[in-house]
Amino acid sequence: MKNIIKSLILLAAGTILVSSCHKDLDIVYPMSLNSSTMWKDPSDLDKSVAGIYSRMRGFFSGSECNVFYLGEIRVGDYMWGPSLLDKVQDNFKIACRLNNLNGSQTIGWSGLYSTIDQANAVLKHCEECKASESSVKWAKGQALFARAYCYFWAARIWGYCPLNLEPVESTTQPECYPEQKTPADLYAQIGKDIAECEQYIDAMGSSKYMGTKDAFNMLKAEYALWMYSTRNGGNDYLTMAETALNAIGISDSKLNADYAATFDRTNKVNKEIVFALNNTPKSTAGYQIYFCHTANNIKKAAQCSQGGPVPISSTQWWSFSQEFVDALKASEKAGDTRVKTNLGYGNYFSGDNTTEITWCNKLLGDMSKAPVILDNDLLYYRYAFAVMMKAELCYYKKDIQGANTALNIIAKRAYGDKKSYDCTSLDALKQAITDEYFLEFPAEGVIWWALIRMDMLEKYNPSITTKKAKNPNILLWPIANGSINKNPGKIKQVEGWS
Repeated sequence: MKNIIKSLILLAAGTILVSSCHKDLDIVYPMSLNSSTMWKDPSDLDKSVAGIYSRMRGFFSGSECNVFYLGEIRVGDYMWGPSLLDKVQDNFKIACRLNNLNGSQTIGWSGLYSTIDQANAVLKHCEECKASESSVKWAKGQALFARAYCYFWAARIWGYCPLNLEPVESTTQPECYPEQKTPADLYAQIGKDIAECEQYIDAMGSSKYMGTKDAFNMLKAEYALWMYSTRNGGNDYLTMAETALNAIGISDSKLNADYAATFDRTNKVNKEIVFALNNTPKSTAGYQIYFCHTANNIKKAAQCSQGGPVPISSTQWWSFSQEFVDALKASEKAGDTRVKTNLGYGNYFSGDNTTEITWCNKLLGDMSKAPVILDNDLLYYRYAFAVMMKAELCYYKKDIQGANTALNIIAKRAYGDKKSYDCTSLDALKQAITDEYFLEFPAEGVIWWALIRMDMLEKYNPSITTKKAKNPNILLWPIANGSINKNPGKIKQVEGWS
């Protein structure tokens, strides 16, 4: 009973109340929080660090709070559209795709700040637990990594956010009703957390469900490339990215020989995975469910539960656009073995034998059931992304040969000997890198951010150009009205949004 009570306290004390990702969430704390019974022995430290990643998963596993909605769907009509068969979408989904969001139709930040608050509590109290020096270093490294990771998402999603660095342990604290900070404030703190975390990376351990040395260096490299390409950070950030990528080691030995093996639900933390969050067995949450077709529209023999290839669930809300399907098929024709993992298609419509249906075939979990069971882990960093960041880095440095070398690590696995890159100009290289982001990472939440860094977003979503004239913050999300209304005077809507 003592252990149960401690676990419950650890889940509540010093943190924002955990809740699902609704549109009107705020970071107001309606109850007094007491840490007097915590931080008494080493087991408290272990549980509190695990709680950081439990909360992180809670935020990123919502049906609308996930890497897909927070970025990739906003690539727009080049990549995504409504179900080709059912032609259905609700207003939120349409708004995401068309970048027509507003404060009443957005994603709340409460779950993300819950994670940050748990990390803050660990940083404040980790030395009180009578734990070993190595355990304290491990805890500090994990908390700093998680806080930097969460604020990196917050800065890129909303931009103008609170910046809490102390855990909430009383309703009288200013952190209960925090002031809004600028993106520059957030990015500066992320840089400080990364610099401090580096002191502890050798103690962070090897669990891919938490921060590791390689996960830290992935975050460091991504942050550095973002600061260089979108924040006019200067060449010091290229040096920072290069140091981080060199520490990881860019090699085809880091990749699975078979692309599909990376997403194998029976071998989740395989060698290509750098950072993931463990999915609850038999989960029915997650954006992948929206890729599935309804049973009544699909021939019975083609349904997944009957051994067929078509994933079945309640409603297909999303499918790849026809333009992107054509691009994937063209790559498949050129020998790209990744396409069978990323795209499913065929004449499986129950109405006739000629209508082709499509679906996103990635991360669908247990296909022996209908509806499918989404038991895949949530993947955030894998080594292929480090390889692509190396190609990006070389592009920014005008090192064409270095970028070709990195791209060909990706191409070797994808095409075998059927295709390799030998770009001779920066323009050709830029397009090649962009193409490979689309082909390597669909539905993983990577592409939107890559297009922004590479200044290629408006090529694939030209409506952004028009929208920018009216809304200079079009690439950010609006802040939920509930967060503004419950913290008046300190939280304001991002300029350009309503």
